[in-house]
Amino acid sequence: ALQTRGLGVKYGTFHALAEVDLDIRRNSVHSIIGPNGAGKTTLFHALTGRVPASSGRVVLEGRDITQASDDDRVRLGIARSFQVTSLFANLTLRENLRLAAQGRTPWQALAPWRRAVSNRAALEVADEVTERLELAPVSGRLAGELSHGQQRRLEVGMAMAARPRLILLDEPTSGMGVDDIDAMKSLIRDLARDHTVLFIEHNMGIVMNISDTI
Repeated sequence: ALQTRGLGVKYGTFHALAEVDLDIRRNSVHSIIGPNGAGKTTLFHALTGRVPASSGRVVLEGRDITQASDDDRVRLGIARSFQVTSLFANLTLRENLRLAAQGRTPWQALAPWRRAVSNRAALEVADEVTERLELAPVSGRLAGELSHGQQRRLEVGMAMAARPRLILLDEPTSGMGVDDIDAMKSLIRDLARDHTVLFIEHNMGIVMNISDTI
C-alpha cells in the first residue's frame, strides 16, 4: 500500500529523519515505535505532506507522491489523526463525521445555498461510521461534551469517513482509561478489514496485541 525509500526530513542542519525505508502491506496494522523525539510524528508529517521530504521517495499504491501537496494526498486516499485531538467542538458527533465525509468532494463547498441535510451520501457515511464506532447513543451530542475516549474514537471515525486507503493514527490511545483502550484496540484491529493502518503507540501491550508488523 505504501513504500518509502531513503526518506529524510531536515530542519536547517538538523536531521529529524534519515534514510527511512518502509513497506506497508495492504490491509495490515503496521506499528511505529520509539522513544519521544525519535521522529515518529515527523515521519507522519512527511507521509501526509505536512512537511516536505528533504530526501527520498514516498510511493502510494505504486504512485510517487513525494511532491504531492497534503490536500492532494487526502484525495489520493491518505487520512490521519493527531496526538492532540482535533475536532469541531461546537458541532455534534454526527456533524463532525458528515463534514469529514463531505471533504471527499470539496467542490460542494461552492454551493452554500444547499442545506447540509441534502447531502444524503455524506449523512449515510456518517451514520455508518457512528455505528461502527459504537457511539450511536451520543451522536447528537456536541463533540466538546464527549468524554476523552469518545473524542479519540470520533477522531478515528473522521479519518474513516473520508474512505481512505491508508489511515495514520498518532498515539490514538493517549490519555485513555482502561475501558476506552479496549474499545480503541478493537476498532483499530477492525479497521484492517477496509483500510491499511499505520499507527504510533507507546503502550507496548497494545502494540503487541494488534500489530501485524512493528
